[in-house]
Amino acid sequence: MATPAENEATVRELIERVMNQGDIAFADKVISDAYIERNPMPGGSADKAGAIAMFEMMRDQTPDMRIEVEDVIASGNKVAVRSTMHGTDTKGFMPGTPATNKSFAMGAIDVFTFDEDGMNTEHYGVYDIAGTMMQLGLAEPPPQG
Repeated sequence: MATPAENEATVRELIERVMNQGDIAFADKVISDAYIERNPMPGGSADKAGAIAMFEMMRDQTPDMRIEVEDVIASGNKVAVRSTMHGTDTKGFMPGTPATNKSFAMGAIDVFTFDEDGMNTEHYGVYDIAGTMMQLGLAEPPPQG
């Protein structure tokens, strides 16, 4: 049975290799065939193939993407990560939006679930999309006062 520390190490390696280095093939080694993505990309599937397609799209959309891990909590079969994604909007941050060529920093909280063999079986996340769109000039900040 995988320990919380082993699951944490897997998440850290997944972030480094897949998201930061673009080694998408590594995801296939640590994501279970029974994987469920609780936040599939629009038009994407909520399975392993959909998660891998999402990683490919994210790397394509933001080639200079870098995820900075801020905090990690590993307990039982879950690993929670608070991170900041840094990058440059060179191809359009969201489908249908024009590229701004501006840098951004997007906060995120992700939770990964693992099976007894240490395979990632589920993921969900919360992302500061609105704040990122304001940084890029794609949304107006809320009125003050």
